[in-house]
Amino acid sequence: MREITEHEDTTGKININTASANQLQSLHGIGPAISERIVDYRNEHGRFRRIEDIKNVSGIGPGRFDNIKDDITVGEVEGKVKK
Repeated sequence: MREITEHEDTTGKININTASANQLQSLHGIGPAISERIVDYRNEHGRFRRIEDIKNVSGIGPGRFDNIKDDITVGEVEGKVKK
């Protein structure tokens, strides 16, 4: 069994608040350019509060979001506990 990293939760989802650009590229349809945009957006705007917030990143529209939504998490957000 593969070891879960700090950038994944116990279900193996990628935490978009902590994953590196390289780790984000493991998501379907996310290449180097978009993964860098995700990291840049996160650095500029802070943590994603909901997975849907990733759609604010240029290049992530409804179709691409539908492809990755089941594989990403925001982990625990301040004031909320992940269920």
